[in-house]
Amino acid sequence: MQAVADVLGVDPKALNYHVGDREALRELVAVDAFVVELGRMEIPTGGDWRDVLRCYAAALRDAHVSLGVLATYFRLPASSLAALEPIEQVLQVLVDAGFSVDDAGRILRLVSELGHGAGREAVVSSQTRGHPYVSEVATALNTSAAEDFPLLRQVVAARDADPEDRRHLDFSLDAIFAGLHGRLA
Repeated sequence: MQAVADVLGVDPKALNYHVGDREALRELVAVDAFVVELGRMEIPTGGDWRDVLRCYAAALRDAHVSLGVLATYFRLPASSLAALEPIEQVLQVLVDAGFSVDDAGRILRLVSELGHGAGREAVVSSQTRGHPYVSEVATALNTSAAEDFPLLRQVVAARDADPEDRRHLDFSLDAIFAGLHGRLA
């Protein structure tokens, strides 16, 4: 904290008073970086609600990736109003498409969880050169007979060939959209 106070040109006691500890400082930096990244998202105007949700999920994923190791410190506090602007816009697009406010909120939560999850997974995968669960499953499969679990072996092999599988987020969104389209009808 002393080094940060020196760089900022403030008294360390003032920094400790206003920020608290290192964890709180990391959280503030993570939130600020996340809000900046999310602010770069351009919501398609007049676009289909699916395009808007796809854009939003990708922006969440990319914001997490840009945070890197700081992603573990990210939590959206109520004081971060700048991050709420795109959320309001996404909700409006959903309501305009015919979803109720309640459904729009649930859809937003579901897509947000997907975007955040994809981002966290991308960060973990980049730090460990592949998803840790995939390597653990591969290790377990190596202890079984070669003819055991043929489909799971194919899935693991495909995942090893493309560890940064952006198609997973697209597939998840397509599955959600198919269900939501039926709900609108």
